[in-house]
Amino acid sequence: MKGINVGTPDKIFLKMASFSATNCLSDSIMKNLQKPTEKSTSKLNTIYKKESYAACYSDDSWNSSRRLLARCIRKGKPGPILDIGCGLGFFLECCHKFGVPSVGLEGSAYAVQTAKEREPHLDIRQHDLEDPFPFEDETFSIVMCSQVIEHLPKKTARKALRESYRVLSNGGNLFVYSPSIANPRSREPAHINLHSPKSLKKELSEIGFKKVKKLNHPLKFSWGPLIPLNKVIRALFVLFPFSFYAASANCMATKLQE
Repeated sequence: MKGINVGTPDKIFLKMASFSATNCLSDSIMKNLQKPTEKSTSKLNTIYKKESYAACYSDDSWNSSRRLLARCIRKGKPGPILDIGCGLGFFLECCHKFGVPSVGLEGSAYAVQTAKEREPHLDIRQHDLEDPFPFEDETFSIVMCSQVIEHLPKKTARKALRESYRVLSNGGNLFVYSPSIANPRSREPAHINLHSPKSLKKELSEIGFKKVKKLNHPLKFSWGPLIPLNKVIRALFVLFPFSFYAASANCMATKLQE
């Protein structure tokens, strides 16, 4: 358990045991998974280039995903995890190392191959998020969507969020991590679908999520003389988490059905 802090030792044991006990579901997940067609993989290979992934993930490893997994364990519903737009599979690798069953969907053949070469046991499949997810309803307890929706056309992102809702079991959680439209650092050509915390919550509510909890942090100064003000800004953000000075558009959305 070293490296993942989810609470007291007893809580760590119980939560990790709950997630690991669902490994028996992996066979049913595999049966529900449709193989991508030759036509679909050909289309994906022309969209997702090797150079993009080499630049974005050059300094990453599975260690960089420990905090994400810790939050899933601490706050999420125990059970199998789906990681959409999983890139080079570092979050999946982190799940694997801690015995948490997980499956990843990724559009890039290069990313899928690289992830499998690094860790052959990863369950990562090439899939276009424009298409329906290849799983039955209520297959997963958690869906992870980290730094993905800002790179997708608005309609594609909405489809992916709807599919996330469909494949989540009742009480399951969708974790979304994305830069805020208010963040000056988020304004780059690859970010074509930026949200504010408010607009993201609205979209998820319209899809059907009954409970959306924001997980954001504020903008901060990087210029020396103003850096001490960041503590004040953080304190104010806890009391008044307005979207106009949010650095991120992160949230945990819960599927609740009567």
